[in-house]
Amino acid sequence: WNPQGFGSPDLKSNSANAYYPGDKYVDVVANDLYDFGRGVEWEANLDLYRAHPDKPYAIGEWGLGPGVDSAAFVEKMGNFVKSHPRVETIVYYRSQTGSTFDLSSKPRARAAYKRYILPLG
Repeated sequence: WNPQGFGSPDLKSNSANAYYPGDKYVDVVANDLYDFGRGVEWEANLDLYRAHPDKPYAIGEWGLGPGVDSAAFVEKMGNFVKSHPRVETIVYYRSQTGSTFDLSSKPRARAAYKRYILPLG
């Protein structure tokens, strides 16, 4: 189950948990996190993680948007995975060469990926 960690609009009645189908229908709870230079919804991610303590967790998509080269975001992702033992996988979005998410054009983020993400594997 991979909702957005917060509603849009961000109302309780539109929250991820308002749409939870139930434990018997969900194997893994997941969220997507991006840094587009406008802030990252880490609290919503943590709320979703905490809301389902008996389920494995994943980051179904994560990435740095066009023109964003944030080592801090990559480091925080690595630290989140290390400090939250139910995380099973994280999937970097559109990592193919030439994509606006491609780390080859983001030297600070690429270095952080090598330092904080690769050792997790």
